[in-house]
Amino acid sequence: MTDVPVVTADNIISIIQKAIGDHRENAAKIQELFDFEEGFQPLQRVKTYRSDIDIDVTDNIANEIVEFKVALNYGNPISFKKRGSVDGMIEAIQMWNDQYFLTDSDSSNQELARNFEICGIGNVFIDINTDYEEGDSYYTRTILNPKTSFVIYSSYYYDRRPMVGVTFRRDEDKEIHYTAFTKDQRFEIKNWVIQNPGKEEIAVWEHENRSGEENPLHVIPIVEYFRSYDRMGCFERQIPAMNNLNLLVSDFSNDVDQNTQVIWWSNDCEFETVQVVNDDGTVTEEIKHPKSNEWLQTFTTRDGKIPKVQPLTVNYDYAGMLNNYITQRALILQKCNVPQRNDNSGGSTGVAMSDATGWSAADIAANKEEMIISKSIRQEIKVICAAIRESACPLDSPLRKIKPSDLEPSIKRQKNYELSVKTTAISNLINIGFSLEDVLDAVPLFPDPAQVIERSKEGVEAYQETKLKQSDKSEEEAVPGSDDPIYQIENSPNIDGMNVDNGEEDED
Repeated sequence: MTDVPVVTADNIISIIQKAIGDHRENAAKIQELFDFEEGFQPLQRVKTYRSDIDIDVTDNIANEIVEFKVALNYGNPISFKKRGSVDGMIEAIQMWNDQYFLTDSDSSNQELARNFEICGIGNVFIDINTDYEEGDSYYTRTILNPKTSFVIYSSYYYDRRPMVGVTFRRDEDKEIHYTAFTKDQRFEIKNWVIQNPGKEEIAVWEHENRSGEENPLHVIPIVEYFRSYDRMGCFERQIPAMNNLNLLVSDFSNDVDQNTQVIWWSNDCEFETVQVVNDDGTVTEEIKHPKSNEWLQTFTTRDGKIPKVQPLTVNYDYAGMLNNYITQRALILQKCNVPQRNDNSGGSTGVAMSDATGWSAADIAANKEEMIISKSIRQEIKVICAAIRESACPLDSPLRKIKPSDLEPSIKRQKNYELSVKTTAISNLINIGFSLEDVLDAVPLFPDPAQVIERSKEGVEAYQETKLKQSDKSEEEAVPGSDDPIYQIENSPNIDGMNVDNGEEDED
């Protein structure tokens, strides 16, 4: 955060100096989360009993959660559609989606989603494609490392608007080069340390060549994505429970190994003695103690006592421990909104099964996350529009007519078992007269709805018009007395109760 109202060349260095301390603390936590997700999860205990057997087992649930979240929430390409009516904008929207695809958005969005699912945030850098060739995108889209990039927000303005976007690198001389973007300027700043023998190190900050030049986009090109407003990863709250689960399965494995490599307990036993030749040539006798995985021979003592030998072990309820492990594991996944992968109820399907296995909860959590990241996507749309405006895009291209308010993201979570449901819904809505645009907005099925509308709109409208004419013709041909049920009321014998007028008057 910064409390300055305006960022200039005079105060940009002090702003970064104050922010870099917070960022270093954040970067250290980000690295810990990435390490944890990769499987570096040391046990939170020191084994004192049988320290020679210390098995460290990692059940990497964090990776399982991240992989599921990225696959479910962002496993389908993100496209864009027109807000409201698409009349006159279909070609422009298609060109927009083509340009977005040419930036390798399918793979880069997976990288971006992985970043903010693990550590809570991710950063995207949009710039003009200065190496443009025919067939390329007019702009570039780069996913930045959250450990070497950050956004500084304002504590001066009530809306906490972004003030500076920063990315940095360290060269081979250990000098740090910062690139900072404000809305109107781009700053290049270098930081290095002077070593004074016998004195404290001195940090030097200065502007590099061309620092302070105009930012041609006139918008901060670094956009921060976050999956939740507390900037926490999808598994971060469950780390203590995961550590406890690793301890549980490690202790279970230790016990199995300890029973395999038992310590023998004996009573009233005489063990075989063997002669051992020492280094100095002397001969001594030693008792041959039993070892694991070996035959053990005992002898009745001289006073006739029967020897007794058994392994020294701790008796565990193995079934109970396994059930506890399975329960604790399932609870962690449930708290992270990861559904079950199997059906234990005899193959039942439908809404009840979706609720029971956790898929409904996963969809609700995904919808919430989608609404949060939509704010960042809209900010990225604004930056892309600025990059296209300053790029090699032809002046008469429909792309230049698109405004940030014209587009909204289309994030799809396609599930195979929903295909028949969605196609039935589309068919029913079209049959009762809904426009194709409204139907595809309500039922997300296709990767690029704009292309479907362009190719299918004419046929759908012709079908609806034919259906309407058939309906009008049917109404015109229907006359009283026909087979239409609505004209058979007067012929019903049950009208007016059980009374039937047979033409005779009642004598009473």
